[in-house]
Amino acid sequence: MKTLLLHFTKPIYTIVGIMFLVLLTACSATDDVSVLAVQQTQTETVVPEKSQTTALEPPSFDDYEGYINYISDIPSFEPYYKTVFAFEELSDGVASVPIEEVKAMYDEMKTVFDYVLVSDNPLAYRGYYEGDTSFVDGYERYQNADVDMKISNPVNVVYSDRGGSEIMTTPLKTVLLGESIFNRFDSSIEEGRNLQMSDFTLAAPNEPISVVLGNAYKDIYELGDIFSLELISEVMDFKVVGFYKSGIGFSMDVGALKHVNFDHTIVMPHFIPEYEPVGEAAVFQHAFHIAELTSGYISIPESVEKINDDTYDHTVAIMEEMAERNNLSGLYKIPHWPVGFVW
Repeated sequence: MKTLLLHFTKPIYTIVGIMFLVLLTACSATDDVSVLAVQQTQTETVVPEKSQTTALEPPSFDDYEGYINYISDIPSFEPYYKTVFAFEELSDGVASVPIEEVKAMYDEMKTVFDYVLVSDNPLAYRGYYEGDTSFVDGYERYQNADVDMKISNPVNVVYSDRGGSEIMTTPLKTVLLGESIFNRFDSSIEEGRNLQMSDFTLAAPNEPISVVLGNAYKDIYELGDIFSLELISEVMDFKVVGFYKSGIGFSMDVGALKHVNFDHTIVMPHFIPEYEPVGEAAVFQHAFHIAELTSGYISIPESVEKINDDTYDHTVAIMEEMAERNNLSGLYKIPHWPVGFVW
């Protein structure tokens, strides 16, 4: 293995906790997290080489029609409705996610819709991080924020887990891809291989999860290397199976204004665990990760200029019927304005 330029210290494997930063970015998960103290450890300010996600300044839209007109003019824009699993509607918190029902819902969504699963919930390094901030999720936003915005430095955040133990974490840029979308990047591999279908199931919690790394990671890892990071609330092992060419990415979200660059990013499969979790943190992670299988994007078959209220109502009606069949009524939200991708 090449010299570890990130200078990671040894991860704290014995501490089990819920990563507060992940919860903030994960669609309103509402389990109580006891945060006894949050401490920002100051690190040297480094100008990032390139951001993983660059959100352009959105134009202002007077109304829905103005937005539709705007995205109609974007070359190669593919419209989607975003679907969100409503964790806040669970009466007993995230751990009460009905696992088998959600899996059935996910299978049905893939059959009924052209369904795309892409998310950027960050993996987290546990321990004191002294590496390049270009790999850190949210660091560019922190560095470039106006003083009045009061955005916290995401590097080396200390918080207390449910057991009262202090944990130091740093979120790393991560993209999770679903089964229907990973092969778009088959021709983007510089070394090794892309993700493959067998990577989308995990037989045991100690089985390494296959990942493809952005080109900047080639100075740090080699094919076959295994490293450990926190997925949601448990530390998992990850195995390097490939590296992307430099400059690979895509645009997404409202007006496809967010550009995702893979260069400093860990790309992993949104896998389905096939084991029973043991312990509070493992149960939480298991439930959250599976529920997020249904927080994805439903392709809109109409061309952008033909999208209207009937298009939205039809999609919502199908989702509501599907949710009712799977005993998940009231657990899905679909914003009215379409988002999109430019690949």
